[in-house]
Amino acid sequence: MAIIDRTAYRANDIRGIADENNPDFQLSDEFCTITGLAYVELLRRRRKKEPEELRVVIGKDVRTSSKRIKEAFAEAMVSRGVHVIDIAPKAKVSSTPLMYFATWLFNADGGVEVTGSHLDKEWNGFKLCIGSESTTSDQIDEMYNIAKELEAGTSGAGAGGGGKGEGEIEDVDVLNDYHRMICANVILRDRWEALALKAIAGKLRLKDAISIAESEIEKMEGQEHRTKPLAGLKVVYDAGNGTTGVIAPPIFRDLGAEVIELYCEPDGNFPHHLPDPTIPRYLDDLHTAVASNKAHIGLASDSDGDRAGAVSPGGRMIIGEQILALLCKHILKEHPNATIVYDTKCSDAIKEIIIENGGVPVECKTGFSFIKSKMEAVSAVAGGEMSGHVYFEKNNRADDAVFAFSELLLLTAAEFRLYQDVNIIDKMLEDFLSRYVNTPEIRLPVVNDEEKERVSNIIEQRYRELAAEQPERYRRRTDDEGNDIDGVKIEFLEYDGWALIRRSNTSPVIILRMEARSEEGLREIEEAVIREFRKFDTVDLEADEYVRGIVRRLNAV
Repeated sequence: MAIIDRTAYRANDIRGIADENNPDFQLSDEFCTITGLAYVELLRRRRKKEPEELRVVIGKDVRTSSKRIKEAFAEAMVSRGVHVIDIAPKAKVSSTPLMYFATWLFNADGGVEVTGSHLDKEWNGFKLCIGSESTTSDQIDEMYNIAKELEAGTSGAGAGGGGKGEGEIEDVDVLNDYHRMICANVILRDRWEALALKAIAGKLRLKDAISIAESEIEKMEGQEHRTKPLAGLKVVYDAGNGTTGVIAPPIFRDLGAEVIELYCEPDGNFPHHLPDPTIPRYLDDLHTAVASNKAHIGLASDSDGDRAGAVSPGGRMIIGEQILALLCKHILKEHPNATIVYDTKCSDAIKEIIIENGGVPVECKTGFSFIKSKMEAVSAVAGGEMSGHVYFEKNNRADDAVFAFSELLLLTAAEFRLYQDVNIIDKMLEDFLSRYVNTPEIRLPVVNDEEKERVSNIIEQRYRELAAEQPERYRRRTDDEGNDIDGVKIEFLEYDGWALIRRSNTSPVIILRMEARSEEGLREIEEAVIREFRKFDTVDLEADEYVRGIVRRLNAV
């Protein structure tokens, strides 16, 4: 049986089943060792350095398999002579954004976070960087090919060679520097941004930038209106027993907020709920805590801390695109005429809000590596995804829930001081919510990846043909070169709305989202799309509650 499973090497990262008792077990010690060796070879090629010259950051999330996996991967790197910087030694944990931060802080050649992200507890994997940039799909493919050669014994990347056995592991703690960086950003604003951009450009060490900022903040002693800008806010923070429970609350308290902690102790068994702020039922306890504590907002992240979600005092679930919409106005006040990138699943309200506030909207393929690359290409100051990933240029384009929360809390605190309304976040959302009606992200399971590709190809081609044959009724949403952005996004002109059909980058799932100006228009689009999927018995239309409702409507006709 093959050690290296192609299905584990995804578009943006590596993910697989890590539970040794699961019949679909993938992430064995051998898999992790070979993958670690393949990563070193990838870095050798891309950084143009020999292994003993490489410095790589490694961290891990809270999952029970993370320690084993991290050790196998790190030992593989050390065996090739790499200097490994461990930001989560022994029982400590790190978030993915903390790993990104550490690669920036140490100017490392690479970074690795052992994490299953928002997936169930039996999953785990690797999020990887070259330098401080996330790996692209091409780089993951290259790494897979190297790993298969290593498995077959046809590559010299893991045997012999310079530096073998000469590496070492250095344990470090970067949490304090990260804490200071976020506080500097919230307190100093444009001054910190100038320092951060100099650090990103290589004109100033990040550690020196943080020290300069801290010395300037110290001179503000006694000016609590400046050093405690979140004063007056009451926040409930639900980490879901993931990594951010030990990171976020102390930062927000230092900035003046009152923080009520919910499930902030790291626990890879996730005893209360899975840490995924995109799933409504996982936010039930947060809603209850916000209401009972009369809080201004509730915040929740996923297990590794790169996905943000929130709830309002009025009981509303605030998804990633809504966080981005609120932040867009804030960002464009500080950066007039700036470019903001958003993923193709987002509501058209995002595009409208960016334009209305003087910005330049750029629609992009879903996925953190795609968003980061697009941000760099168009010199965007910020970016975001419907799923809760929010990116800032001044944070080295990292998707970082805690950083995004700090920006959202600063905005919320300012609005609360102005209007003195505990429901201020609900009022801030009214403009966005009044524009469109839309579905949640719909995930249709397919029996396997091969069938996912077949079904997607057929349905996507069906809508391309409709747009070509009936331009008065359908129009493809494309980039400036006329190419589909991600799957197919088709405008239903008679219903003043659109449907997106795209394949998941990480699992045998087809993803849908639909939107229209009216409830009636949305229903028509939903039913038209689901009719197409009913032609395939390999697609599960019973797995998603929202889809079951559409199917019931179709059956009633």
